[in-house]
Amino acid sequence: MAPRGTYRKIADDLRRQVAAGDLLPGTLVPSELTLVEQYQVSRGTVRSALALLVAEGLIEVVPGQGRRVVGEPCPDGAGPTTAYARIAADLLDRINAGEFSPEVPLPSEAELVAQYEVSRNTVRRAYRQLVEGGAVVVRHGAGAFPAPR
Repeated sequence: MAPRGTYRKIADDLRRQVAAGDLLPGTLVPSELTLVEQYQVSRGTVRSALALLVAEGLIEVVPGQGRRVVGEPCPDGAGPTTAYARIAADLLDRINAGEFSPEVPLPSEAELVAQYEVSRNTVRRAYRQLVEGGAVVVRHGAGAFPAPR
């Protein structure tokens, strides 16, 4: 049995690998089994570390593949690797092209869910990314709008 808090140390190590560029956005995180062997801990300990990083938004679960690092496009120009990043990039392109003014709301969550065939949470992450980047402001009860320039 691993000492208490070992999962946090594993999560810290994976965070360092991402920060150092050893794990680039879009790349798969080593498998649970690989991490179990590497750190000599139980699968539950590894899952706790990975769950922590998923909750932080550093990695995401890709059904049938594993977990991968989220983030901005890879330097090789491959483009955004996650659905929410693609939606955010598309909306940002449309904002920069002048399709929306600060008085015209961006498409609703429901419209984007239908257009991109994704979950509401994916759309919310895209909007959160745009808000955190300063490109969009949310007016509660009115919708999301391009940030005034």
